[in-house]
Amino acid sequence: MENGRRYDIVRAESEKRLIWLEGAADFETAKSRVDQLLSFWPGKYQIFDLQTKQVVLDTARPLIRKTQVASAPEVSQVQEMSL
Repeated sequence: MENGRRYDIVRAESEKRLIWLEGAADFETAKSRVDQLLSFWPGKYQIFDLQTKQVVLDTARPLIRKTQVASAPEVSQVQEMSL
């Protein structure tokens, strides 16, 4: 677990309607789950960091992640991630 961080996974049904799907204990677990969801339920998904209150992954656009993950210090550098 990443310093007590929690992540919510939501599906965007429209610009104004998000459906909460589930929570995850760490970013990698949340990202893996979004990959699974995309394999059988295409759509737009977001991962929301409950600590920073920011979207850290949006499948509708490339991700630039600027947060440091305690278990992986090398992630503190800005890097692009895509699904």
